[in-house]
Amino acid sequence: MKDNDKTITAPQEVADTRRDFIAKFGKLAVITPIAVTALMTPKTSKAMSSDGAPGVI
Repeated sequence: MKDNDKTITAPQEVADTRRDFIAKFGKLAVITPIAVTALMTPKTSKAMSSDGAPGVI
């Protein structure tokens, strides 16, 4: 009967592990796309524009 108990609790342990992961990193998953978008906007990025003149910064 103990083997049967392990098979019943194993899926529950997996579900608990998933819940713990989502609780811990779910906030990061929500914030990351917003932060990356904000950092990559053309107004704030420091990419140089090319005017065709070589060596001029």
